[in-house]
Amino acid sequence: MKGAIIGDIVGSVYEFHNRRAKDFPLFSPESRFTDDTVMTLAVAIGMIKAHSTDSDLIEALSESMHDYGNRYPGRGYGGRFRNWLRASDPRPYNSWGNGAPMRCSSAGWIAATPAKAFELGMYTAAPTHNHPDAMKAAGVTAMLIWYARQGKSKEWLKSLAEKWYALPELDDIRDEYSFDVSCEGTMPVALSAFFESQDFEDAIRNAVSIGGDSDTIAAIAGSIAEAYYGVPDELWQQAMEYLSEELRHNVIEFFSYINHGNESIDGTDSNIPASSTESGEKSCNNCQLRKSGNCPQLSNELCSDYRAIPFISKEEKKNWPEHGDATAFRLGEKRD
Repeated sequence: MKGAIIGDIVGSVYEFHNRRAKDFPLFSPESRFTDDTVMTLAVAIGMIKAHSTDSDLIEALSESMHDYGNRYPGRGYGGRFRNWLRASDPRPYNSWGNGAPMRCSSAGWIAATPAKAFELGMYTAAPTHNHPDAMKAAGVTAMLIWYARQGKSKEWLKSLAEKWYALPELDDIRDEYSFDVSCEGTMPVALSAFFESQDFEDAIRNAVSIGGDSDTIAAIAGSIAEAYYGVPDELWQQAMEYLSEELRHNVIEFFSYINHGNESIDGTDSNIPASSTESGEKSCNNCQLRKSGNCPQLSNELCSDYRAIPFISKEEKKNWPEHGDATAFRLGEKRD
């Protein structure tokens, strides 16, 4: 999560003034936190609220995002998201934008299993970005964070990421990559920025150097790089100077919560129920996406086998990885 915030602040200067090289100042007087940071922390606080009070997760996330977005206006929110913030009864609007993976990093920290990280990642997208591309991007990002924290090699992580995205060589596309706010256009370059990096700072420099939506690309790459490398204290201390007192406290609150005896969300000790009934009957009636009306398919036939991904089609299922520890998609099913 710190990595997402650093990436956002560093990239904020270059979002509309792209720097297609790696030799640039990381911080400057013009640097600032944007909507990426605000929503990253809103999601983290919503996670804590839902887990500690046994409230509905998507409802808690939506309330927290709505609250933070209105208290931190003018931070670069997209047009439809601004409309969502103004709504008295905000509803998801099927966005496929990269706002989903940039805000999901807390899911990779609070989940107890990779399956739950994927699932929670998708839930962080659901209040607004309930398009399949956005939910997939958030789920994949959160799961990569989870696995990186467990010490998986970069080669292993890359092979997993390539199940979902074709990853370019940054040098091959740096001169021609254009501004793209879609998940499908953002995720490949953000992932390559991490996979081609030598350390945390290098991941951020890679992300910014590709151009385009620099702060969001760097936020996504930075969130995974943090889990893999850790965050240099010097960089974090510099980044904190740009945050409000409340946002600095939110970071401390989140890591204090997950590091001081609170059980991780695994589908049995949280507000998110397991999918299977006591009789073992397959059903998606317990899926929060379905219950909240956010499931794009609302079809038992399509999601009875992969209930944590209710939008997946039968044809798409064939392309998902088959090894169990990377694809424990059923809600509540644990993998070591």
